Amino acid sequence: MNLSDLSLTVGSRFSRSDLEAAFDRGMTGRGIEICYDEDDQRYLRLFSKETGPYADDVTAGQFTYIGEGRTGDQTLTAGNRLLASAKDSPLPIFFFYQSPGDDTWEYQGLVDVVDYRQVHYDPEDRLIFEFTLQRRSEAHERVDAEEHARDLAQPSRVETTRSRVVRNTTTSRQLKQLYGHQCQLCGDVRQRTPEAAYAEAHHLQPLGRPHDGPDVTANLLVLCPNHHADFDYGMVSVDPVHLTVAHAYDHSLSGTKLSVAAAHPLEDEFLDYHNREIADF
Repeated sequence: MNLSDLSLTVGSRFSRSDLEAAFDRGMTGRGIEICYDEDDQRYLRLFSKETGPYADDVTAGQFTYIGEGRTGDQTLTAGNRLLASAKDSPLPIFFFYQSPGDDTWEYQGLVDVVDYRQVHYDPEDRLIFEFTLQRRSEAHERVDAEEHARDLAQPSRVETTRSRVVRNTTTSRQLKQLYGHQCQLCGDVRQRTPEAAYAEAHHLQPLGRPHDGPDVTANLLVLCPNHHADFDYGMVSVDPVHLTVAHAYDHSLSGTKLSVAAAHPLEDEFLDYHNREIADF
């Protein structure tokens, strides 16, 4: 799936299988899903339900979404980290909502991150992240008719310019071909179709702020979608010297070695950066 080919109608409802068919990937069960298209362009899928743990208020054009992490203080890692970084480095964020008693997900459109903050969550005495999101289909917040008056001062407007990181897809394609689309972590080769193999390119030091990693082969890994997600969520670390893998929950991978081809100039500094800044276990 390429993002440029994706066409969704606001208000459409999707079953789990419908979502997998539209995006060419299934649901993970997370509220914030980190995804990539065939050209390795990153996007997020957000899921919220009224019966969820935080009862997100999603009734207005601009609304509050609670970050992921159900126990202990939430940290600015994994999905929370990418959602926060989207405030200054925007990317496509697809928002889905599920009503009580409904097993389908309503697509409520693309959203932008206006702001975020860490607050105290009283019911459980811990810290959580609140993200202020704005639907692109509703450019302005809804205003109660009783509050509207002609003599209200018009708010000042500030013109802003937003930019996104453009990836060098040629570099990632060449690296995938070098490995025959084989995951460097588990060795699996996934198929997009019976004739076409599929893999994803992962930047160890992420592109864009605040990481500002380079889009070069030395900073890239070729991974299957599952292990790409594990790297993004900080569930994997790799020893820069011996290439020994440690996995947060899949102990069959812990102790194995990352496969690195002789023609792949993977650099220690990027593995070290991932272990220091992204890995979280």
